[in-house]
Amino acid sequence: MTGEFVGNSNLLLAVSATTDPSATFDLFRINVTDDGTNGTVVHPDCPCFGDQPLLGADRNGLYITTNEFPLFGPGFNGAQIYALSKHQLVAGTATTVVHLEGGGLAEGPSYSVQPATSPRLGDKGDEDDDAGHGVAYFLSALDFTGTLDNRIAVWAMTNTETLADSVPNVELTHAVIRSEVYGQPPPATQKSGPTPLRDVLASIGDTTEPFEMLDTNDDRMNQVVFADGLLWSGVNTIVSGGRAGIAWFAVKPTWSGRTLAGKIRKQGYVSLAGSHALFPSIGVAEDGEGVIAFSISGPDFFPSAAYTRVNAERGAGDVRIAAAGVAPADGFSGYAFFGGNGVARWGDYSAAVADSRGNVWIASEFISDAPRTLFANWSTFIGRVPARSLDEKR
Repeated sequence: MTGEFVGNSNLLLAVSATTDPSATFDLFRINVTDDGTNGTVVHPDCPCFGDQPLLGADRNGLYITTNEFPLFGPGFNGAQIYALSKHQLVAGTATTVVHLEGGGLAEGPSYSVQPATSPRLGDKGDEDDDAGHGVAYFLSALDFTGTLDNRIAVWAMTNTETLADSVPNVELTHAVIRSEVYGQPPPATQKSGPTPLRDVLASIGDTTEPFEMLDTNDDRMNQVVFADGLLWSGVNTIVSGGRAGIAWFAVKPTWSGRTLAGKIRKQGYVSLAGSHALFPSIGVAEDGEGVIAFSISGPDFFPSAAYTRVNAERGAGDVRIAAAGVAPADGFSGYAFFGGNGVARWGDYSAAVADSRGNVWIASEFISDAPRTLFANWSTFIGRVPARSLDEKR
């Protein structure tokens, strides 16, 4: 997101103009000010900005959702959903943007509505409602109080085949379904080790104690993938022992005429004895074999990149370390000298995506032995988890 001038905000989108990602891109801009100017709608307390833009795609469209906040005061206008024709984006001709409001959800406003991405972007696949005119799916969490909840919401934008029309005719609907319990996660501890920044700050009077923990943020929905007829995602959650762990879901969306419903096909938790697992992303191949990527940290672990295999029959497997951390996180954000409180900002990201051969590519944050900057020492691990062999599938 960028602001051209005070009081105006936009989402910026880049689409590769060729099959070479190092070549040229077409650039698009979506005005999200929502104060009635420049053709935007009028929302309370705007001009506003679209925080935490989230991205999904299927054969018909590209979908971006945001959390809308006023620029000049308190307030929250809930989730906003934008849809564009994928075919027009590829052609470089996209001019029509559909903007829908998430609105209320149970007893609170919708937030962080995660669009799904399908590994079958070029095919019809499962991306249809009963009417057969295309549907895009989303998932979101429902913990409005920062405590515990046992519900998630499945969303659908129907009639997405019309996104390329001059006047698209899409509708948004949602259904709330019961799930396993999840809730606000605690900060993650980390293994003791060298902290050169902390030592420097201590020499000038910063007595922040103990040394940094990692911020696990909250239990909003993370990356969603739609594969083998199921919507897969996970959230950070508190688990037994007051640790941070992962709650994951495989949701089957269903239709009765034009009425959306859904049910949990499989769900579970990923946790480590005495340590923490945080910021999951799930990549699932067309055959339903998937991988959950995340970070781990705790008394016995420097922040490390990890993963586990998952499918809708067996659930999740053992936790495996993809890249072991070599030192504690020692970034500026947790120290009192910089306004911190002992809990360091962690990158709050991971990624997982399946390729056409069933391999899953993963990315997550860890602490490597690469040269550090003055203010931080984190790195990103990127790796490939091979497709499960026929013997493993048995």
